Amino acid sequence: MKFNESKGISLIVLIITIIVIIVLTGSIIITTSTSNIITKANKAVNNSNKSNGKQIAILAKSEYELISSDEKENITQRSYVENKLKKTGFDDAVISEIIDEEGNILQNEMVEGVLIPKGFYYVGGTKETGLIISDNEADKGKGSSHEDAKNLKGNQFVWIPVENFSEFARYDFQNNNIISSSYKEITPRENKYEEVEKMYESVKKYKGFYVGRYEAGIAETMSKPTSNTILYANGNNKPQIKMGIDAWIYIPWGGTSAKEAYDGYQGNDNSNGAVLVSRSLYPDNNTNSKGASSHLIYGVQWDAIMRWFKNSAISVSDSRPWGNHRDSTGAAAAGSYKLQKTGYNTAWSQKGIYDIAGNVWEWTMEAGSNTYRVYRSGSYDNSGTDNSASRRNQNITPDYSSAFLGFRIALYIK
Repeated sequence: MKFNESKGISLIVLIITIIVIIVLTGSIIITTSTSNIITKANKAVNNSNKSNGKQIAILAKSEYELISSDEKENITQRSYVENKLKKTGFDDAVISEIIDEEGNILQNEMVEGVLIPKGFYYVGGTKETGLIISDNEADKGKGSSHEDAKNLKGNQFVWIPVENFSEFARYDFQNNNIISSSYKEITPRENKYEEVEKMYESVKKYKGFYVGRYEAGIAETMSKPTSNTILYANGNNKPQIKMGIDAWIYIPWGGTSAKEAYDGYQGNDNSNGAVLVSRSLYPDNNTNSKGASSHLIYGVQWDAIMRWFKNSAISVSDSRPWGNHRDSTGAAAAGSYKLQKTGYNTAWSQKGIYDIAGNVWEWTMEAGSNTYRVYRSGSYDNSGTDNSASRRNQNITPDYSSAFLGFRIALYIK
């Protein structure tokens, strides 16, 4: 039988091609595996370094307690412990994750200098891209992508950095000016040490706060939102801050009594509504064992988010490219001009935070006048330019509710 040269050559080429594919596939697998091994090894080394650093800090703190009072006048505990750590080779970034401002050993986990509160777990992301935490340990280290989020179990929050506390003020992004030179957004009732004071002190101390990764979703005890959702807004039904949940709409801010208003303006924060529900998730009392307390987002916190976005070249005056609006553009247009469940489209997120532009308007703690409460974000039925993410609206009373209005929860570290 005569040998067919062309077929023989084709067979040889096919065999060589298969061998090359096998080699390349093996190379990719080895590279990927090696990369994963290196990542895990680096993480283990970092954890080991922090553990060693804590031991050094404990010894240094004990030494400091033994030195004379005269010597203590010239050096603080923080400086003494910090010097010991630096002599051992630790840099400022790692030191900030080992000791606090007083030189005491940090008990909670730190990621890039950001405190992970007790009872929460680091999920993924960075301080620049959006550092995400969850209240469910099963979510620890699961990742920050849209696909990762689909499998997360707990309520999730994103860190908002406020490195310069003097910039923590309400801001009018339409006219580019600070609304108030005072850091206080509202005045606590009867000058008591209330929630707003604690929130400001926490932001100043920890250089930031956490905000809900998603708009507040309905409680597990609820069916799809209707005008009856106010019956569930009594603090006994906990909102969900997760992907794929119906936004909690048809919910008022609270009651209209001016006498009971938290800040002196109309709006009873003890009546069924978004304020009461927000505080109920992690209340500021002995029933909450976590290291953070929840509350309805303040206007000054909303503006801190907008400033963070703007500093990262994200437009906050035109949110059509990244929000659920009736005139959304590009990838954001997919599924827009319709109320969607939380986290529906990855294009509707910035810095790991979803739907802060469009989908539904969101109540805030800010008062627009003696009569009205401020709401932000625009909805799926609004234009992303006329009602962008940064816009303030203040023409509804605190007892108002609709299918276009929901809320977002924030946390301050205790």
